[in-house]
Amino acid sequence: MKIFCISEGSIYRIDIGKPQQLTCGRIRDYLHAVNEMKKRDEWKTTGHGAQFMQVEQKYYETEGEFLRSLSSDGKRLIYGTFIDNVGGLYFKDPETDDETYIFANQTVIPGRVSCRNGKYCFDAGEGAYERHIAWLDPSNGGVDQLTEGFTDESCPFISRRDPDIVYYTAIGYAQNSTGAVVEKSPCSISMYNAKTGELTDVLSDEGYDYMKPSDDEQGNLYYIKRKYEPTRRKSNIGMDILMFPYRLVKAVGGFLSFFSMRYGGEPLRTGGNNPARSKTADERELFVEGNLIKAKRIADADNSEEGIIPSEWALIKRSPSGEETVLAKGVMDYLLLDSGVILYSDGRFVKRLSGGTSEKVCRIDLANCISVTE
Repeated sequence: MKIFCISEGSIYRIDIGKPQQLTCGRIRDYLHAVNEMKKRDEWKTTGHGAQFMQVEQKYYETEGEFLRSLSSDGKRLIYGTFIDNVGGLYFKDPETDDETYIFANQTVIPGRVSCRNGKYCFDAGEGAYERHIAWLDPSNGGVDQLTEGFTDESCPFISRRDPDIVYYTAIGYAQNSTGAVVEKSPCSISMYNAKTGELTDVLSDEGYDYMKPSDDEQGNLYYIKRKYEPTRRKSNIGMDILMFPYRLVKAVGGFLSFFSMRYGGEPLRTGGNNPARSKTADERELFVEGNLIKAKRIADADNSEEGIIPSEWALIKRSPSGEETVLAKGVMDYLLLDSGVILYSDGRFVKRLSGGTSEKVCRIDLANCISVTE
């Protein structure tokens, strides 16, 4: 078994020790074509003639989040890209490096693919909000959309017990009178039954997000659970009035302290800590799975054992009777194997969880879309 993941925009093979970066043919070919165009058009925007005519340089997209997803059908990797407003899915043989085109669609951003018993299900979206689940025919790129509406549905998983059942993460949005989105709902787990065409809400709670569902053959449901953080917080006018003088003084003091540090090199209070320096050393803000979190600092020391994902992001096993068991904390992404072994990322390491014991496989920052091939 070979383990793969996405880390900071690239695909990596996870070995014991140092991860090995793999090349995405679609991204490589695109960047090569762009560089060739830049060389070809360089004469138009350089030299005295171009300056006199005020010819502006043409913009070429050479940086961005090109790689959007990584999955596997057991033998091959499946990766998704979104480049120059065109989304695409591709098979990749990690042994030979051969790649096969599945489909490309303008403006569609492809997500993860779940494969079982010859069936392929994936999520794809357009724009910032709508995202839906669909069956995929990899032989011709055909798509059969299963869900619809102003919702975001992602991370489909074809059930191990019944290949006609697909679990997925669902988010709804609240709009104001002008149609603008003002809030998102907590993440819930839903189920689509291909036999009946029914959609069922499996697990939801106003106070928690439930994400990335999967199941085993015994009927246990696995998912990541975390506290729901609304985009907009409720305002307490009375408390705001009471706290206004304190916040004003704090803001002025913070500005003066920053001014002193910036131009004098010392804080105003010589006996106190430097708040800015302390914050940098202990935590930093990161966007993980579309959420801004206070992540623990990624230390430079190689012997650091801590993950960077908050401990409230817990990997849960839920029995058919509804009993929840916490398997691991600080989990960013995971993959449940048919054997019952779980591979998961804590933001710093990819780890293997088996028989209640967790062991490190490899250090790699912000690993997600964990996938395996045989």
